[in-house]
Amino acid sequence: MNQPQLDAQYSALSDVGCQRNENQDRWGVDADQWLFMVADGVGGSRDGALAAQTMVDVLPRYVAHHLPMDQRDQPDAAERLGRAVSELSDDLHAKAQDDARYAGANSTLVTALMAGSRLLVAHLGDSRAYLRRDQQLQRLTRDHTLVQALVDAHQVDPEDTGQHRARSVVTKYMGMKPPARADASTLDLRAGDRILLCSDGLHGVVKEPGLAQILDANADPGYACAALIAAAREAGGPDNITALVINIAHG
Repeated sequence: MNQPQLDAQYSALSDVGCQRNENQDRWGVDADQWLFMVADGVGGSRDGALAAQTMVDVLPRYVAHHLPMDQRDQPDAAERLGRAVSELSDDLHAKAQDDARYAGANSTLVTALMAGSRLLVAHLGDSRAYLRRDQQLQRLTRDHTLVQALVDAHQVDPEDTGQHRARSVVTKYMGMKPPARADASTLDLRAGDRILLCSDGLHGVVKEPGLAQILDANADPGYACAALIAAAREAGGPDNITALVINIAHG
């Protein structure tokens, strides 16, 4: 039986926040490939904004190479998306060895690609992807951070991560010393699903019940993004804030 054709409506917003002078977050959409991206310059890196902008500008070419449109129904499609992210990270590191502008330029990256009735997700770092479905908010990514590693080792309670001093220490990121190994996964989509991609400037200050409540109160992606940004700013906005919301519908 043929899968139902799905379509998407989307919007994104980025904000410098309340305590930063520069916005090092970036978002991007390649509508021809149904490819969505959020990147966040790694704190302390020399030029996170340059790295993040490069990620959203260049990733579509890597995805087109590793995952041509006629091969997106293959069982290894998510693995190929992850390979595209990993290769871009390794190439960014190599570029930094020859181009002083990129020396120390690092960022996170989370990307989602609609492939028919499936969503492919890949990431490096702590920018996240969420699914809102049937009144449940499901995190689709696992943070590559020191504090997440401590949670996994049962050394830190998940409820205490927001204030932990290691919360923002990323263990994987774009431009890291090769080989980079992005995490990748596949999700079967349904009409009515909503996808949120965001930087830690949002999920780090607005807890998941708050994210779910805002999504439910704002059916339009643009309004949802604006409300998410406003909530993060109201919570102090200590970091740059980026939200990209995708509504999945029947084609």
